[in-house]
Amino acid sequence: MGDSKRNLGRPRQQEHAVPTKVRVLSTAVSLFVEQGYKNVAMDDVALRCNVTKATVYYYYSTKAELFTAAFEALMSRIRNSSMEILSTEEPFEKRLENLVTIFTYATVNIDVDNFIKEATPSLSVDQLLKIEDCKNTMYDGIETCFIREAENGILPKENTKFFTHTFLALLTMSKQRDREGKGFFETPEETAKQVVRFFWAGVQNGK
Repeated sequence: MGDSKRNLGRPRQQEHAVPTKVRVLSTAVSLFVEQGYKNVAMDDVALRCNVTKATVYYYYSTKAELFTAAFEALMSRIRNSSMEILSTEEPFEKRLENLVTIFTYATVNIDVDNFIKEATPSLSVDQLLKIEDCKNTMYDGIETCFIREAENGILPKENTKFFTHTFLALLTMSKQRDREGKGFFETPEETAKQVVRFFWAGVQNGK
């Protein structure tokens, strides 16, 4: 009798199981990263989650809504990982290298700007604002770590926002590929060393 009162499409939850909404969102993140916005259908998410399409629609009424939530989850994951890495006790240069290495591995199949650009025509103004807020929150989180290093005398105290965005710009640029798909450096570890070396030279000149 209890099941008869469930809303249409609402999934059954098993005790101790991963909540269905979490599985749907996590799966959507993976699919959007792997295939891009245009190539992912709600059916694909349902199939990989082993749930009905009605279940996916129960949580997310449109693909645009699901994409927005997936992007928020992705940016939150990157921000949390970044702050965790930058908050360790290792020397700051080493923390930056670790951050670049992890970021390069984590985003090897994704260009964030193109990721958003492909979906933009399908998103509402509110959804686009949410996505922009997510990006800014990620940047602000990293800037908070840079401010702390400036207070400790590791970075110049003038305009930490500039140093943050310069570092992030180098990070984005390091992911560029030529027509054959080759990057500037052979491995994420080498990418990290070169990006941080270049950034650190600018920091030292700015002191």
